[in-house]
Amino acid sequence: MSTIPHSGSDWGVKMILERYIEHLLKDGKLRKIDTSISKNLEIASVLYSVEPMPALFENVKESDFRVAGNLFCTKEQIADYFGIDVKDIIPTLARAIENRSQPETIDGAPCQEVVREDVDLDVLPILLHTELDGGPYISSGVVVAADPEYGQNLDFHRAMQIGKDRMVTRVVRGRDFHKFLERNGEVDVAFCIGNTPEVLIAAATSVETGVNELEIANALKPIQVTRAKTVDLMVPADC
Repeated sequence: MSTIPHSGSDWGVKMILERYIEHLLKDGKLRKIDTSISKNLEIASVLYSVEPMPALFENVKESDFRVAGNLFCTKEQIADYFGIDVKDIIPTLARAIENRSQPETIDGAPCQEVVREDVDLDVLPILLHTELDGGPYISSGVVVAADPEYGQNLDFHRAMQIGKDRMVTRVVRGRDFHKFLERNGEVDVAFCIGNTPEVLIAAATSVETGVNELEIANALKPIQVTRAKTVDLMVPADC
């Protein structure tokens, strides 16, 4: 699930994901849903029913943001994004791991065009997926964390909203994020949503601790990064 601004907004340069969604829509590869729909159970139900067809929800009852889903849930969708065949995904990733490169650092990043200092998670269309869930989940957020010795790391960790300004995260034992917590007791993090496959694939790649997966992402397809506003972390500029 990804959140994107409304097309009529005055936000600046379009994000990578927004441009890709427009490409899918033009090619008839995305279902646009204008009907008013709730982030609680309804969007998740529709996404499940149309999977793997990508869908864009223009009118979310509880939020000013639109929601896009099912964008990269098959190998074919990943390959289409990179303009390669499915059989070339693994070789392409292997080359990126071997030929990591530093992303360009920018100020005024798309992800920071709107900054809200008063935290209110309720304004985001975080989906309630099933009736048995304890709350709304960020289900595929890329977590950026850092360690004084090893530097930054990207991982996937689900996060459940438990209040207006609080979330709880399932930290998987054995991953670098868990290792950083054990070493330091507490670490700053950034939850990045609205990522495209270069960041998603890099975050899902198992590499040696100390390898900055953002450099793998940049080798897959050039990206930009920016410094987070409230923590000392570099995050994808287009998340």
